[in-house]
Amino acid sequence: MKQSNALTALLSSIGVLPAPARPAEDVAADRVTGLNEIGMISVNDMVGSPLDVEKVIARRAGEQGASYYRIIQLQENHRSESWQAQVIIYA
Repeated sequence: MKQSNALTALLSSIGVLPAPARPAEDVAADRVTGLNEIGMISVNDMVGSPLDVEKVIARRAGEQGASYYRIIQLQENHRSESWQAQVIIYA
């Protein structure tokens, strides 16, 4: 059975369903002072644009409870036309 968006929102608001994770926000290196580093995320062999990679990073960081993330490495593999990224996530 497929749930409607309104029903899902209602069930989430009253605690029957968990609320969906909010995507984390990108933060500059000079803005991380005072933030609590909670882990790292790696993205490997992702096909798409850098913007696609960043959307995946933001979603995955939010799913892990992060409010912010900082990409420390973003590299294109020209052979496979894919991307790799290393990311620090912060609460």
